Amino acid sequence: MPSNTDFLKIERPESLGELYTLRAFDTLLLSFCADVPMGSTIEVQARVRLVDGGFTAWFSWGVFSPYDERRSVNAQDEFAALDTDTLRIKNGRLADTVQLRILSKRNAQGERPALRRVVLAAKNASMEGEEPLSACEDVSVEAPAYSQMVRFPGIAHVICSATTIAMLLNQKGENVLPEEIALTCYDSAYQGCGNWSFSTAVAASYGYDAYVRFATLDDLVEELRRGNAVGVSVRYTNDPKDDTLPYVENAPCSTRGHLMVVCGFRTASNGRQFVLVHDPAAPENETVERLYPLEQFLDAWQGRVAYVVRREEQAAHCDYRPRRAPAELRPAQEESGLWALYAQGKRAALPDGEAFPGAIVACVTQERGERTADSAFAYGEISRGLIRLPDCAWQRAFVIANCGVTYEIQRC
Repeated sequence: MPSNTDFLKIERPESLGELYTLRAFDTLLLSFCADVPMGSTIEVQARVRLVDGGFTAWFSWGVFSPYDERRSVNAQDEFAALDTDTLRIKNGRLADTVQLRILSKRNAQGERPALRRVVLAAKNASMEGEEPLSACEDVSVEAPAYSQMVRFPGIAHVICSATTIAMLLNQKGENVLPEEIALTCYDSAYQGCGNWSFSTAVAASYGYDAYVRFATLDDLVEELRRGNAVGVSVRYTNDPKDDTLPYVENAPCSTRGHLMVVCGFRTASNGRQFVLVHDPAAPENETVERLYPLEQFLDAWQGRVAYVVRREEQAAHCDYRPRRAPAELRPAQEESGLWALYAQGKRAALPDGEAFPGAIVACVTQERGERTADSAFAYGEISRGLIRLPDCAWQRAFVIANCGVTYEIQRC
């Protein structure tokens, strides 16, 4: 670990009291793993103590549930400011201690969320941290390859984080669509699905140890040795004449903020090292897997931020994961050519809208690969709670709602 970062996993933290000491930092990331029953919510708050004395105000890393509205809480005081998922200390000062506060709301049945873990990742961004200049060895893992660009058109350009999480989960044997992750981690305050804390919290809701951290090449290699692909935050350009962003040969576009998956390291016969990535900005699934020169990847790897998704050492409670429910379509009485959605014999209410935070109609037009996300899709529309199907043949359909539920329809 570089001397300018620190990392702490806190198992089942108490709601109040204990102080957690870290290396001096000016930047703090916080993520959490929780089992959140439907109708309940959890909120993790923290305050930090400055090196030269005094605590900041309490800052919230958002109100979270897989089944209900999620919202981050931007805030600041005279010492620090929280922007969605990242706390930064102001005016060149440093902090070295974190205190947690856990707020939760029971559901109507009296069930309360269970917090399995909080992960703190701290960094002194004003100080250069030493790290190895090359990967330790050639290593790689198999992982699905999904392009965000072939997903639902209304959100395709903004779901790199969700597509990254979908690849990491499906590598573990799950069977999720990027759109399911996108709607389940949608942050109504941020108005998008790029909240790092919520993204890993959704992965954790499937029963995994999932968190955000500052990492090194050695950390990436270690995760790959464990069999885990890793998500990373990057910024890059594919235009060698653009000196405003790090140039990456073979990149599909230019971006100031993006998530992708690291699947391995390879050394060419001439000794040059490359990073094997699955970059969801690629235009189709077939070109997601790419090799980026290691030295260019290091320039593009923004802040050394990484998503880690591991299997729990002991099985986690999985009853509170986003779920799928069987459903059927019936011709709508209100208008010819439209369909109503029914689940358990009752009509399901669907929000309007072609983009966030509405529902998405995804129809499988051709089965491909081992997982549903490998297939080819066409997308329908929702208007006034009714579904207009795409004008093509389809085999099965998914109606993905922004409440942790995906309705699955088999075509008769």
